[in-house]
Amino acid sequence: MHRQINLLVYPTRGSKGNGTRAHWALFIPSSTSSTQGTLIQVLGTPFTGYELEFKRGYELDDVKEKFSTFFPRRGGGDPCWGRRGEGTDILARDEVEREAKKVEVPGVSREPLNPDVGRRCQEWTRELVQRLVGRNILPESALLVLDEAKRLENVGV
Repeated sequence: MHRQINLLVYPTRGSKGNGTRAHWALFIPSSTSSTQGTLIQVLGTPFTGYELEFKRGYELDDVKEKFSTFFPRRGGGDPCWGRRGEGTDILARDEVEREAKKVEVPGVSREPLNPDVGRRCQEWTRELVQRLVGRNILPESALLVLDEAKRLENVGV
């Protein structure tokens, strides 16, 4: 079974002026809806560090803030990807989530106001996508999608 894994970019959470950047997360639609599924992300700040979460039953149509969706192409894998259910937890339920738990979440930054120092959600997401490419869950072209999202952020689109 092939399923879509999308990169969501929330530019309204980021402002280069105050040392933050756009928020990145992965979204896996459920098998029955392209707008509802599981959001995989790390949340936190460079001041406090980050925590991994899986938001199940995440509904894109209910998101009030602006975001962009990037499609790294279809990945193959576990038929339970994006399985239905509601709530937020840290328990891995499928292959993608198991890989997400293997990527170290960003800790406290030594320069939290400098967006160019330390790891944040963007670097964590890139490391996860690299793992998924290495496991043949996503094609190598998924890395180009991340590069394009970063480029667009840098030019202010």
